Amino acid sequence: MSARRHLAVAGLLAPAVVLLVLFFAIPSIDLFRLSLAHMDAQRAIHHDVSLVNYKNFATNPYFHRMVWGSVKLTVAVTALCLLLGYPAAYFMVRVRSTLSRTILYAIVVSPLLISVIVRSYGWVVLLANNGVINGTLLSLGLIDRPLRMLGTFGSVIVATVHVLLPFMMLPIASALQSLDSVLERAAQNLGASPAQTFWRITLPLSMPGVVAGTSLVIALTLGIYITPLLVAGPLQPLFAIGIYYVTLSQLDFPLGAALSFVLLAFTLVVIALAARLLKAVKGSVA
Repeated sequence: MSARRHLAVAGLLAPAVVLLVLFFAIPSIDLFRLSLAHMDAQRAIHHDVSLVNYKNFATNPYFHRMVWGSVKLTVAVTALCLLLGYPAAYFMVRVRSTLSRTILYAIVVSPLLISVIVRSYGWVVLLANNGVINGTLLSLGLIDRPLRMLGTFGSVIVATVHVLLPFMMLPIASALQSLDSVLERAAQNLGASPAQTFWRITLPLSMPGVVAGTSLVIALTLGIYITPLLVAGPLQPLFAIGIYYVTLSQLDFPLGAALSFVLLAFTLVVIALAARLLKAVKGSVA
């Protein structure tokens, strides 16, 4: 590569690198420095280096429940988004009518144009004791008293899947859209059944979209905050709600910074493990 080519590439990358350094790297370093400080009984922050916040995380049972709650939510939401999103994305890409495909893409993308707060409040309206679902069931005589749906872990799963499903569908749809249909026709001409063609050709070649969608959903679920807070309240043992409680209720900013870095590291580890697992699945079906 010539020197001019190097300069051109550097010039194209420079704005993104500068933004990344200014608005991510430097604040992250400052936040990490804060996580090594500690707060005394008088709520004063001492900036001498200490690991007391990380020790507090490692020894406090509440934080352990918080991690376990986030893991359960992430596994459930990711699995449901994948099970629901892959068939929907497959149908969306393979529909013959261009108009129908455009309408389906619009349906998938349109929720992203609406505030997540509005969408989460929609589930509050649906799941409340006097909400749409309970009102319908009561009017039909199917139940004698309202079912408790808000404030449960199940309501958090349902609402989170609704919020994050497009982030699974769109990468998978993009990967499926880029597949060469000649490969599938060649497999069928060689005697492969539709199921064999999907399992041996379509699924392995669409795995990059599955990996991308899964990584997005995992990262967003581990850090999701407003949806669980609205549909289940602040007592749900989740990572993001725990950080909110420590930082804004207890005003323990060093501990909140430490929990934020634990969440960042935990998210990176989970995404790396999920990517390796999906690559192993790809290798087994290829």
